[in-house]
Amino acid sequence: MSMPNVTPIFVLGLQRSGTTLAANLLAAQPGISAVTAERHHGVHESVFFSHFAPAMEPWPGPGWRADAAGDFLSSEYFRLLSMPRQQGEQAAEASASPAELFCRLMEELVQRTGAAAWVEKSPHHTLLGPAIAKAVPTALFLCVTRQSQGFLRSRLWSYGRRPPPYPKRALLIGRGCASNVFHKRCMRRLQRQLGKGRVFEVEFEALRREPDRALAPVLAAAGLAKSAILPPEFAPNSSFSTHSQRKQALSALDLRVARAAELMAHAVPQVLFAAIQHQLAKRRPPEFPSWVWPQAASGPRGVIRPQDRQG
Repeated sequence: MSMPNVTPIFVLGLQRSGTTLAANLLAAQPGISAVTAERHHGVHESVFFSHFAPAMEPWPGPGWRADAAGDFLSSEYFRLLSMPRQQGEQAAEASASPAELFCRLMEELVQRTGAAAWVEKSPHHTLLGPAIAKAVPTALFLCVTRQSQGFLRSRLWSYGRRPPPYPKRALLIGRGCASNVFHKRCMRRLQRQLGKGRVFEVEFEALRREPDRALAPVLAAAGLAKSAILPPEFAPNSSFSTHSQRKQALSALDLRVARAAELMAHAVPQVLFAAIQHQLAKRRPPEFPSWVWPQAASGPRGVIRPQDRQG
């Protein structure tokens, strides 16, 4: 399915954990290509395996595959790949699965840019690591984690938000800590399943402090020459870009609530967390984020499924 000398790299991690920084650092290195845009703060999220691929199933036989991939070929991500739609349709018809289509398109980007690897970053993919690893057997994974205090501070004030007063604020803190613990466990389980030669964990704090050291293992696994890490080409996607935002901090009460919530989260069995997450996911409507579509577009056109096709 994939070119033998091309290495796919997936960046996983919760939103506000530092996945944008990790992906932008990788994309800035010689030999790595990515789909980027200034208005998306650098590497754009494809949400391919979490949103588009499920909508394409069951993947049809030749003749209907371009129709099945139609929404993705109308997405902002495909637009930023800068290739004719007809080329995307041809790639779909030649692919035996949605995953193969995605790899074909990314490999075309690699060929065009003369790179040896490509990087994709979507926090929505974090719980899909095992499925992506099965669909893309050559993939490497960079799992970004963040300490709860920094994660919560970023989450509570992100994008100009103002956290609500207690007791609702306590619920947000508790939910954030539980989610952080659950996702860290999932990523560490992925490392145990696939091995440390394919899955690399890096803390956001270490990534900011020593990016050379933090990224060296994944770059080596991708067969890229070790050299000084180049800085990202895009400005940080920070929750604290203004002076007033930088002054925001967790209060003493916030910190006490966070410590208690984290202790309780560590005591919860992972199987129970997984069951809760599954139930919550079932209740959410299958919506695409608005930023998936080009600015002029109003939203998904609706995937054509085999039972809806005529001819």
